[in-house]
Amino acid sequence: MNAAIFYLTQNTEVRRVYLKTSLYFLFKNFNDKYKYPVVIFHEGDYDTIAQTDIIMSIRASCRSLVSFRALDAGDFKIPDHIDKERLKACIDTKATSYWRNEKYRMMCRWWIIHFPIYAKNYDYVMRLDDDSIIEETIKSDLFSWMGEKKLVYTSNFVHMDCGICCYGMKQFFMKHFKNESDHEKLDKIFVTQELNMQSYLLFPFRKLLSINEKPLPEPSDKFKIDSPLIYYNNFFITKTAFWLKPEVQKIIQEIDKNGSIFYYRWGDAPIQSMIVLLLAKESEVDRCIFKYSKRMQREAFYGDDKVYHSFMPERYDQSSCITEEKQN
Repeated sequence: MNAAIFYLTQNTEVRRVYLKTSLYFLFKNFNDKYKYPVVIFHEGDYDTIAQTDIIMSIRASCRSLVSFRALDAGDFKIPDHIDKERLKACIDTKATSYWRNEKYRMMCRWWIIHFPIYAKNYDYVMRLDDDSIIEETIKSDLFSWMGEKKLVYTSNFVHMDCGICCYGMKQFFMKHFKNESDHEKLDKIFVTQELNMQSYLLFPFRKLLSINEKPLPEPSDKFKIDSPLIYYNNFFITKTAFWLKPEVQKIIQEIDKNGSIFYYRWGDAPIQSMIVLLLAKESEVDRCIFKYSKRMQREAFYGDDKVYHSFMPERYDQSSCITEEKQN
């Protein structure tokens, strides 16, 4: 198969440790057998010493499969249509415990806007994050499986994303996809929750709304937000031609123009999930279930609210996935 495995990472000591661990399990449990090229994208910060550190940590039989690619200079810049002062004010609200920063938002935008450009010379691409771990041996060629089933997208976990981070997303897609069948899909995929906006815990969210929403929604004890069920896309495989279709590129440009990737924290995972839901056939999407984890399922994290949070299951035989239903 004409396919590759993509990482996007930074050259810090901590991230290099994560990347070397992820690569170890990638080759041990999948790519030692199938030997697909692995491309590690970075912002130009991976010098020769850092690249050698990674390459020499891979077994000799697979080192030649790994290459590094510096991103184009404009990839990780805030686009001109984004109001930087407004963006800073939004980030400073720390509206959720995992609110993140400018770099995180640029990363999300890269996977939506720029990824298809780098992937266009491959029929299929797998994404892994530098802290992703394939925890068991995968016994079949996942790219061949994609081709045989004529899939355009697969992922592993399904989970519910943050309604505050995705604020306005359902309404955006409802506006741009007007068919009744599309609205039915969106109604099924978004879960409506009620927030008591009088709570002091939601003051940061109220502050965020005051920056972004004109007129400001009336705060109440039954303020509704919509949380999407999404593919956890730090592992996915996709058919790259899908992302280059005119209708897909058109909605991607509308998403970028909207600015909510920056002003809220619309992530690449919910955006990608919605595009696949609405523009791919149901038969072209399937889950690829194997033992897999990202750092957030393995350890606690220190949130933007200066508190430790844990999204780990209680036991080691449990997954963080919203469902562990097996494929037939």
